[in-house]
Amino acid sequence: MAENYYDILGVPKSASADEIKKAYRRLAHEHHPDKGKGNEQKFKQVSEAYQVLSNAEKRAQYDQYGQTFEQAQRNGGGGYGGFGGAQGNPFGGFDFNQGFGQGNGVEFDLGDIFGDLFGSRSQRQARAHGVDLEMPLTITFEESAFGVEKSVTLEKKDKCKTCGGNGAEPGSKVITCPVCHGQGQIHTQRRTIFGNIASSTTCQRCDGDGKVPEKPCHTCGGSGVMRQEKTLQIKIPAGIADGQRIRISGEGEVGYRGSAPGDLYIAVRVQPSREFVREGNNLLKDLPVSFTQAALGAKLKVSTLEGDIEVKVPAGTQSGKVLRASGRGLQYVNSGKKGDLLLTVRVVTPQKLTKKEAETLKELAKLRGETVEVDKGLWESIKGGF
Repeated sequence: MAENYYDILGVPKSASADEIKKAYRRLAHEHHPDKGKGNEQKFKQVSEAYQVLSNAEKRAQYDQYGQTFEQAQRNGGGGYGGFGGAQGNPFGGFDFNQGFGQGNGVEFDLGDIFGDLFGSRSQRQARAHGVDLEMPLTITFEESAFGVEKSVTLEKKDKCKTCGGNGAEPGSKVITCPVCHGQGQIHTQRRTIFGNIASSTTCQRCDGDGKVPEKPCHTCGGSGVMRQEKTLQIKIPAGIADGQRIRISGEGEVGYRGSAPGDLYIAVRVQPSREFVREGNNLLKDLPVSFTQAALGAKLKVSTLEGDIEVKVPAGTQSGKVLRASGRGLQYVNSGKKGDLLLTVRVVTPQKLTKKEAETLKELAKLRGETVEVDKGLWESIKGGF
């Protein structure tokens, strides 16, 4: 094929070793067969190109014998057999029989290149932060309006009280892992069709931490963690709404051997009010008004969250009209600002009338030129009252 190693990696012939490595990482990540859209053939081509160009001796020989695989083969650069070479072996020209540690084999660390993609990242990093927790907390409507402090008790993984979380028996030390020598990983090498490949696995002695207790804590067995109950005082801010969460930093489960703990989230559940309906930070409430008060106007006493206030009902107010009492709603969280109290007027028609009230209303209807039809049963109930 006409394409050469530099073309495959998409770098110029003058590319530095670092540029070649970056190009290989990007293309190998893109074409790796384990990915959903990976291409095994392209991955092999990219790997072969990298094995040659990342080795100073082989790169110099390749540059000397030509730009293409065919030229390298024709001109005696036998160490670089083209794709689809002898006996159908796509890597026929590669010498995989040279010994390890002699400077002849190509060595690269797949764990370093694919660690983030395929999950071989050090467990030390994975355990750098403990698990977040969430628990529900139910409060009354009034508590949500004014704020409250609640005591909650939860069971979680917390620092061992005996060793303080470092896993070592009191009086003993935390030392460098004697197996991995503080690296947290065990490095091995093996020969494959790609050459000498270095791989890394998490050290089982220290579980990737790089350190171990000289003498494990007798309480937690060296983990630094114990499952235990803890009681916390939680401050609920005024104005909090149903379904909102409060984050308590550092009160989740502790990380491995005393590493950073997670956070605790309090999921607040607010009981409904019998008197008010919440809409944002406004409160809604019905205001019953008699038809004479609605017609003539009135000043009425209305209960709010903070006591009674006087509300003026203008003359001629219709049922359904909304009256606003500014600043009588709920407080905005962490702010001095408040919502409003919205009063929906509900004109109430009396169900029972005295004889005098009925006659007065008939006279009013006559003055207004209105026709009314008095129910016979209504008159009987009025007469029965005298």
